[in-house]
Amino acid sequence: MDSDNRRANPTMTPDAVKALMMLRSEMTQREARMSASFNEQMQSLREEVGRFRSDIAGIVGGAGTQIAKEAKDAVSPVATEYGRAVSATSAHLRGASRTVWLWYGAAGSILLLVLLVAWAVLGHYRGELAAVQDELRRYENAVPVVQAFYASDAILCDGLICANADPDAKPQGDRRQYRRAKPRSQPTR
Repeated sequence: MDSDNRRANPTMTPDAVKALMMLRSEMTQREARMSASFNEQMQSLREEVGRFRSDIAGIVGGAGTQIAKEAKDAVSPVATEYGRAVSATSAHLRGASRTVWLWYGAAGSILLLVLLVAWAVLGHYRGELAAVQDELRRYENAVPVVQAFYASDAILCDGLICANADPDAKPQGDRRQYRRAKPRSQPTR
């Protein structure tokens, strides 16, 4: 560089060259000191960042544990109260279930009793209906007899039938002891 300086400026004196060289040497030393100081500060800053990171990790790790503990402590009374409420509700439901089953049993018993009474009443009315049907059959069988009595010249005599027998009628019966009655005379209008 000296030769470059001399060539660039040939009028420079050797004292000026020395001064420039000293100045350059000082600048180089200052640059080396600044570089060393910068490197030390960078190293110190890296160490600080490392310590900061480890402090943050410690804080976060401790905070997580602390938060979990505090959350557990905060939730524990609520969970206990919830457990009590669930137990009380469960007991209430068991009692209600018993009541419901009791009502179902009572309703079933009443239904069974109603069915039994209905069956008995139905049996009674079936018997009554059978008796009435028998009586109706007797009446239906008696209709031709009543029609014959009405068409014949006959009356009731002390609970028996007295008929005005037709002497011209052909005798009937196994011993031919019966004769047809005369037809009832129709009233004239």
